[in-house]
Amino acid sequence: MSFHTKLDTMMEGIENDDPVSAAVEEEDWPLNPHLDEDPNGWQTIAPEHMSIFMPLSLQIADMHRLGLATMASQELELRQGQANDALEGLRLALGHKSLLFQTKVRVLPQGE
Repeated sequence: MSFHTKLDTMMEGIENDDPVSAAVEEEDWPLNPHLDEDPNGWQTIAPEHMSIFMPLSLQIADMHRLGLATMASQELELRQGQANDALEGLRLALGHKSLLFQTKVRVLPQGE
């Protein structure tokens, strides 16, 4: 049984409140423009273009019903870590820009 079939089974009864994805399904657009046909007639998706199902994308009641509360809290911790890493990168970049400004652009003449 493929992953997507298992996911469809697991997601039964969960309402999708996203109007954009609902419109896409109604218009029968391809869900992923990165689909390729292989010689056997199967559609394959490159891994870098696959969507990953994450627990925080569900409603809280559905998350608890499926037993994903622990995984959702781990996902939240990972997202907070990613945000902290991004903020640290911004702090370092701003510090470097400030140093460059002080030493290269705003060089004060001797005696001031």
